[in-house]
Amino acid sequence: MIYRAFRSFWHGVFGLLFLLMAGLTPVPAVASDVPGANDPAFVEALEHWLDDDEEAAIRALSERARADNRAAQILLGLIDKSPALQGPWLAHLPRDDRIALLRAPGGMSGRRWLNAAADHPLAENWLALLSVEAGLSVVEEFRDMGEDRAAREALVALAAREHADLRSAAPEALDPELLYLAWRNAGDERRSELLSHVPEAHPQRAMMGEGQDESALQDWLENAPAAAPLRVLCTARCGATRDTCLSGAYDALSSHNALLIMGSPAESLVSQEAFLESPRGQAAVLRRILQSNDARGRGAMIAQMQDRDACLAEVLSEEQARYHYHRPGIEDGAPVTAD
Repeated sequence: MIYRAFRSFWHGVFGLLFLLMAGLTPVPAVASDVPGANDPAFVEALEHWLDDDEEAAIRALSERARADNRAAQILLGLIDKSPALQGPWLAHLPRDDRIALLRAPGGMSGRRWLNAAADHPLAENWLALLSVEAGLSVVEEFRDMGEDRAAREALVALAAREHADLRSAAPEALDPELLYLAWRNAGDERRSELLSHVPEAHPQRAMMGEGQDESALQDWLENAPAAAPLRVLCTARCGATRDTCLSGAYDALSSHNALLIMGSPAESLVSQEAFLESPRGQAAVLRRILQSNDARGRGAMIAQMQDRDACLAEVLSEEQARYHYHRPGIEDGAPVTAD
């Protein structure tokens, strides 16, 4: 036992030293029961991913997933199902190469790595949510695991399916930021009950038949934990114009639901705070804003943002440019000629 403890201690020390020598910042500690989460190879791959070094990260995660690392399987499975978590390197890959990296072998389009990890409760609960038979118990399971963002995503999914559980659940059992989801299909008496649990200045009142005070919305964006994805982004990238960046990003996103489910794909592996502070986290927020418009509408949205917050417009334009495919031998639409 002493030998195993001694070996484990030095294994961790050498893993940390390796990361430091590689120029990577160690992932903030998360108490995780996911098998493989403390594997140095997984920790290094996760740090590459957070640093937005997508090729190194995805290749290493794919290798660990094939070696039966549950943490890698769960993370890859969640990246696979979430377009905003997929960066430009993945976007430019041929379909077959992308499938080979993000999915387990099998079938014409591969198999979800979540299925391979189904013996772990986190993967099992994600698979349960993907089933149309999922109910409010899936939300509660995520909450019990400390997966608050996933719990909100599950509640949004149930609302989209108009699940019967939302018609009878006590307001206290629902996320206080998402009570408007249950209000939509409720009768007058239940609507009044739900509305009574929402603070006067909360922006979701605008989605519950009430007016919206712009100053109250700005206050919520600047202080509410649920608005952290936009706040962290604007503080990091447009600190001098943070207020207009916040309101501009919220309006450009055009979806309160989308804001509430942004963040770490698995808080059991990387905390919400660490994810949002990372280059990949901020790129995911920008990508989700861009995805609120079709390809033609993105240019118009960015052009309009110039008058509102030029910094945010530039940041969005730079992120969009990362996804442009550059054909070999072509620059700015014209063939490259020899001197």
